[in-house]
Amino acid sequence: MLVLDGVGHVYSAGTPWAHRALHDVNLQLADGARVIVVGPNGSGKSTLAWILAGLLTPSEGKITLDDGPLSIAESHTAMAFQHARLQLLRPSVGEDVRFGLDIDDTAVDRALTDVGLDPERFRERRIDELSGGEQRRVALAGVLARDPRVLVLDEPLAGLDAPSREALVQVIGRLPGSLTTIVVTHDTEDAERIADRALVLGGGAVTDDGPVAEVLASRVAL
Repeated sequence: MLVLDGVGHVYSAGTPWAHRALHDVNLQLADGARVIVVGPNGSGKSTLAWILAGLLTPSEGKITLDDGPLSIAESHTAMAFQHARLQLLRPSVGEDVRFGLDIDDTAVDRALTDVGLDPERFRERRIDELSGGEQRRVALAGVLARDPRVLVLDEPLAGLDAPSREALVQVIGRLPGSLTTIVVTHDTEDAERIADRALVLGGGAVTDDGPVAEVLASRVAL
């Protein structure tokens, strides 16, 4: 269980440039939860994503995983960014998936298969030869190879053409059922295929939380 208890965050606290991004966020995410986080620009989505991924320590409240501290260093969490090319650090696909990990070719091939990339075709491909959609799937393979318990995806569908988008929607939809998946997005077209629950942020607070179809329908009705 991933729990946020009174989580808030202020950037540059104690300075004239202090800016509150989140306040009093209380959430419980069961193992295997599939959640999308939506809201306008400036609503706090990115800050919440970084906290959920263990990349940012909240300035208020606490976040725990099974009553213990959340840690990206211990591979509890992983995050795939919108601009995947910045996350790909090695020249070839196979090298990038195994970067920083002690895994064999079988594990690399399994991770590529999990994201819909044929290992025989892609293992030796150069990163710069891949399309944008393929780069996002390679970045996702790299984080899945770390076997995290919590996965945060930052705008995974933004800017993709229709075939690349459909391929990635299918990949996200069939991620392991034990993996807690949080998708931060402006794009809700395929929300029901990738998530069961939706959180709406506004002004740094959660303004709605419930089944994805109901929450998105209420937003359309406003």
